[in-house]
Amino acid sequence: MNTELIKAENISFKINENRLFHNLTFSLNKGEALHITGSNGSGKSTLIRIILGITPQSKGSIMIINNNNICYLGHKNALKGYLSVIDNLMLHGLNNHKDLNYYLEKLDLIKFLDVVVANLSFGQQKKLALLRVFLNDSDLIILDEPFVGLDKDAHDFVKNFLLKELETGKAIVYTSHIDCEIESKVLNLQ
Repeated sequence: MNTELIKAENISFKINENRLFHNLTFSLNKGEALHITGSNGSGKSTLIRIILGITPQSKGSIMIINNNNICYLGHKNALKGYLSVIDNLMLHGLNNHKDLNYYLEKLDLIKFLDVVVANLSFGQQKKLALLRVFLNDSDLIILDEPFVGLDKDAHDFVKNFLLKELETGKAIVYTSHIDCEIESKVLNLQ
């Protein structure tokens, strides 16, 4: 049985004549994590956009199996700051999810449902955005800097959640400058 979810061969990307990365080849199977590393500006977020099919690569091929079932959270939280927490949950279709209250309690967000998102701290906004990941039903989770802005308890909660997702056979692609203790294949864009 083939468990491969991503297969990339000789992926290259350049902006004008500046090559961001060249001839990247990698694959990812169910139950595996891929940690994309590199300095600022090395192309980590661009590579994620290529994997998602948002940005076309300059060269090479990439195949995503079951690409309709991807959970993605970028480094920007994609929240409406002028809406309340509950309104943002409704906007993302999460307000009636059976596990929502569990995660709201665990992330200490339950008391902020009526608060306008712009009034939350950066860490609280990150936790709110991460609810889309916690409540996902996908085979592939793609995260751009998921640990930025989280305190130690929230960091550990996210890490443990992702480890459990890997155990269920989901695959994870992520960027992070913060050590997250997830056994991963590493793709360094230096």
